[in-house]
Amino acid sequence: MLHIYRFLALVVGLAAVAVSGPSFAQRAQGYVQEVGGNVTGQVGTGQPANVEKGQTLVNNATVTTGPQSFAVLKFEDGTAVLLKENTSFQVQHYTYNPKAPENANAIFNLVRGGLRMITGLVTSRNRDALKVATPLATIGIRGTEFMAVLVNPLYLQVINGAITATNAAGTVAFSAGQTGVVTSSTTLGSLIPVSQVPPGVFQMPNVPLTPVPATIPSGTPVGGTIAGGGAAATAIAIGVAAGVAIFNSSQNQSSTTHH
Repeated sequence: MLHIYRFLALVVGLAAVAVSGPSFAQRAQGYVQEVGGNVTGQVGTGQPANVEKGQTLVNNATVTTGPQSFAVLKFEDGTAVLLKENTSFQVQHYTYNPKAPENANAIFNLVRGGLRMITGLVTSRNRDALKVATPLATIGIRGTEFMAVLVNPLYLQVINGAITATNAAGTVAFSAGQTGVVTSSTTLGSLIPVSQVPPGVFQMPNVPLTPVPATIPSGTPVGGTIAGGGAAATAIAIGVAAGVAIFNSSQNQSSTTHH
């Protein structure tokens, strides 16, 4: 009988882990390449924790930089993102497989602040594979290097390649050397001379970015959570607790039988 209870404990534990589904299986495809100053990270609505160099990025991870701080994020396809101070940036969804680049997809979210980005191979087979959402417009990437700073309005500057800005008013394209502005979510973006951009808007830390495919280190994810989010961790905890409870119960019953 004791062996049966042990078997049931194992089954319950495994079943609890299984209910976490695909989220538990997701693997990190990005990491924090450089960090300076006060930088925090969290997964979903989890508790923010200090971010260190080498920590990994999973879907739904948010990295936030404080005053006079910065972070460089690197992804498996080579895409590199520099976050300036007072910036909040979310990896909403990222998937890349070098054996099937046509299926690559990346959706980032610039909640506030500013960034400089150089795209890697994620757009090599699908030019619409990478987007950066903001409250005022969604930036479409065409394989490029650009800066986006959200200070209400949203300022855009293309260094190489081309981008688009899409919102309720439509879509406008910007090419290398051009500067644009989006004043609201219902106003079409427009070209402006760089002289109309307030001083310091495009001022970024002097940190080099290289769009070279990256090997993701085996570091802990930002926010200090299990990769895949809280559901997986909760499922594991439930499974372990249930298994322990059943096992203890079996031991008690066995002890009572001997008496």
